[in-house]
Amino acid sequence: MSNYQLHANETTISIPRIITVDSVNYYEILVKCGQVMWTVNHRYRDFAELHDQLVSERGVSKDKLPPKKVLGNKSPTFLKKRQEALEQYLREMLIFLKVTMPREFVEFLDFHRYDIIFLVQHLASSLFLRGDAFLAKSKKYGFSVLELHAISERMQIPCPPTEAACSNYNFSHILDFCAQLETIIVLPTKNSLPTILYDDDTDKYIPHALHKPIGSSNLIPVQLRYELSVFKVLRNLIIYGVPTENIQNVGALRETLSRIEVYKSETKQICQIALCDNVHKDATEDELDKSKQWKNLRHAVFKENQLTVIDRTIRLFPTVKDLVLDKNKLESIAHLSHLNNLQILSLRCNRIAQCANWHVQLGNLVTLNLSQNRIRLLEGLGKLYSLVNLDLSCNLIDDINEIDYIGNLPLLENLRLMGNPVAGGVDYRARVLSRFGERLQEIYLDNEKGNQTEYDMALVLSALRISAQKSHRKLHSLLEPGGSTSAEEQQEKQKNDTERAGPSGGAGS
Repeated sequence: MSNYQLHANETTISIPRIITVDSVNYYEILVKCGQVMWTVNHRYRDFAELHDQLVSERGVSKDKLPPKKVLGNKSPTFLKKRQEALEQYLREMLIFLKVTMPREFVEFLDFHRYDIIFLVQHLASSLFLRGDAFLAKSKKYGFSVLELHAISERMQIPCPPTEAACSNYNFSHILDFCAQLETIIVLPTKNSLPTILYDDDTDKYIPHALHKPIGSSNLIPVQLRYELSVFKVLRNLIIYGVPTENIQNVGALRETLSRIEVYKSETKQICQIALCDNVHKDATEDELDKSKQWKNLRHAVFKENQLTVIDRTIRLFPTVKDLVLDKNKLESIAHLSHLNNLQILSLRCNRIAQCANWHVQLGNLVTLNLSQNRIRLLEGLGKLYSLVNLDLSCNLIDDINEIDYIGNLPLLENLRLMGNPVAGGVDYRARVLSRFGERLQEIYLDNEKGNQTEYDMALVLSALRISAQKSHRKLHSLLEPGGSTSAEEQQEKQKNDTERAGPSGGAGS
């Protein structure tokens, strides 16, 4: 961001061109402050209004502004002369107002949008007027990454003269407001806030906003670093489209935070979140620093990122109860056995094809969402004995016999299989319910309980299957070489052998 206090002598203003929109001429003003630049468009009327304020309140000479012309004001020659005259006017005003930088001049040139000092002052003034009323209604607030960056930078510099001159601009208004917030949303830009209300629609904005310049400036959200130490009692942190690695300091968040959500932030590893404020984010160290644990975190949502593995820094969330990893690139799970409190796990829309021996890592799991993956086999889920809710919709399950592996789970109540090849078969619901034996009436299949017709058919199918299994086992025992015979056959054989051995034994004696 620009810092006018530091780069006042390097600040320049020019009007490089005129833009015509619906027959109205706008003068494009280019502001450069240090390495930061931006543009702002104004028509002549805006210049006139600014000048009237500067004349009445700042002692600017009335004849400084180029005069208005009624006739011939759209000819190229006239517009070119006016463009040059207005550029000269702004340069003179910048020199004249260099020290005081009045609010009307700051806002005319959009310094309050792109400069650290003036953006913070603009926010402080807004919170001075409306902060208490806002907090009384809600302790949730959405910050752009630009605002957080400006607040973080402002903490490192002395109080500017323009702030001391007006109590409305005092930085303490921001600090007091932030210290009382319980939930914050971090966004690439302020105007991306409405899009987060509609989960699917964020695809249209957030991924592009991460690398797109902010407004008309050359500032890029992904390049702006910020800290969160000003938030003293924060419980919920929601980050949309902003890299967590840009966080320099989490302050007290590891002690206070109970929920963290990270969306569309191009995160590739859990360590980028768990160790977000570490310079070196090493997920392979033998011992994890326990001081980096998020001690009260209960809910973690890392959705629509680019996670390919669950690295060992997931252990830094030891108290997590529900973990959402939807819409990533995961092919397996790892290190979840260390999350002893984990009850809800959502892995929707990943690349999981195998789930072998998942009970080893998910012993206490109550709800598991595996919808929209690549799963065919269910044997690896057969020992998740605490499971109540299981979503397997939109996978590749095509064999009804796979249901047997989950049919014996004693607590399972809700099962979703829609969208699998097996769901397209004849009497699909009855065939699935038949695998749950006496518990079939306790099962909600695809959000619905069975009806009596389905129950009757399921019981018939179950009886037929059991009978077929018995016949198969009997036939197998008879055909098996050296196979065992029935108890009755063994007794009959023993009796015959005894009868034959009796007389011969007597003759021998």
